Amino acid sequence: MLIAILIAVGYATITGGALRSNSSAFAAPVTGLSLPGVSSSIPPTDQTVLRPPAINRTLRADQPPSAKQQEVVQQLATINATPTAQPPVVQQQEDAVVRAAAIAPPPDLPPYQVYQVQDGDTVSAIATKFGLSPDYVLANNAEIRDSDFLKLGQSIIVPAGNGILHEVRYGETLSDIAARYDVPVDNITAFSANHIARPDDITETQLVFVPNGHPIVQAVPVAQPVPVAGGDSPGADATPEPSGGIVGGGARSDRGLIWPVAGPISSYYGPSHPLGIDIDGFNLGGAPIAAATSGTVVFAGGNACCSYGLYVVVMSPGGIETLYAHLSSITVSQGETVSQGEQVGVMGSTGYSTGRHLHFEVIDNGARVNPLHYLP
Repeated sequence: MLIAILIAVGYATITGGALRSNSSAFAAPVTGLSLPGVSSSIPPTDQTVLRPPAINRTLRADQPPSAKQQEVVQQLATINATPTAQPPVVQQQEDAVVRAAAIAPPPDLPPYQVYQVQDGDTVSAIATKFGLSPDYVLANNAEIRDSDFLKLGQSIIVPAGNGILHEVRYGETLSDIAARYDVPVDNITAFSANHIARPDDITETQLVFVPNGHPIVQAVPVAQPVPVAGGDSPGADATPEPSGGIVGGGARSDRGLIWPVAGPISSYYGPSHPLGIDIDGFNLGGAPIAAATSGTVVFAGGNACCSYGLYVVVMSPGGIETLYAHLSSITVSQGETVSQGEQVGVMGSTGYSTGRHLHFEVIDNGARVNPLHYLP
C-alpha cells in the first residue's frame, strides 16, 4: 500500500507544476556524452566493401524442341543442302553480245589501211598478203615507179578490196566518178563505208572507194629530148630561167603556162616516171609554189603519209589540169579561183618522197602529157 502511495505521489510531482520553471534548462552537449553501460570509444570499422560469396546457381534444364521447331530445323537443313541455282554469268554476257551484234549494224570496213614496206616486199607480195590484185595496189599508189623495188619502211596504201580510192574534186558528181572508172553508181553506194545513201550525198575532198573500178590506163610515154631554157636538151642540172620571180608571174610558153617554181629537174617524164616531172627542192626549203595557169582549184588536200602527200589540182578554163604534189602546206581552198602566178602551196616532202621536191603534172583534157612540152 505504501509503495503504491509513493508511486502516485512521484507521478503527481512529475506531471504537476513542481517541475515547471521559467529558467532555461541545462542541456549537455551530445559530443562526449556517455551513456550508462555504453563505451565512449567506438571501435573503427573496416571500410572495405565486402562482396558476398558466389552463389552456386542451378542450371536450367534444356527443354526438348517441340515438333514445330523440329519441322523448321528440317526445312532449313533441306534448303541449305540444295544450293540455289546461280545464273551462268559468262553465258549471259555472251548471249548479250550476240544479241547486240544481231541488232546493231556491222562496223564499217575501213576503205584502206597504211602498210609499211618490209624487207623483201614487192607489190605482188603485198597484194597476195591482202588478197588483192597487184594492179589495184599500183593504181592507189601513183608514185610507185618499180613494182619490184620498194623502199624499206615506205608507206603503201592498201585498199579494202579490189577497187580505186578516189578523192572527190570540186564540182564532181557520183555519176562522174562512176563513169571515170566504168562501174555502175550502185557499186559505189553499196559500199557501206562510203556512207552514201543517195547519189547526191557526196562532198568535196571526200574519199570514196570504188569497188572493182577499172584503173585508168596511162599511155606509156616516150622519152624525147625537149629544149629548155638555157640548153638544147634536158639534163639532170637543167634549170628553168624565168624572167623575174615565179610567184606573181613569169615567162609564159606558147601554150600559156609558166614554171611553178625555179629549180633543177631531178626526174623527167618517161617510162620510168610516167606521170610528170620532179623539180628538185633541196635548196628551196619554204619556197612558194605558183599556179602554172589561171583556173579553179578542183582539189586541195591529200594524205601526208603516202603517194602524192599534200597536193593541189588547178583546172584552167581551157581544160588543162596542173597538179602540184608533195607540198609541206597548202595555201588555197578547194573551189577557189586562182590567177596564174598565185601561190598555191609551199615546197615540201610529204607522201612518198625521197627528198624535198615538187612533183608537177599536166593533164590536157584528160590525157596526161609531158609537162616540158607545155612550159617555156
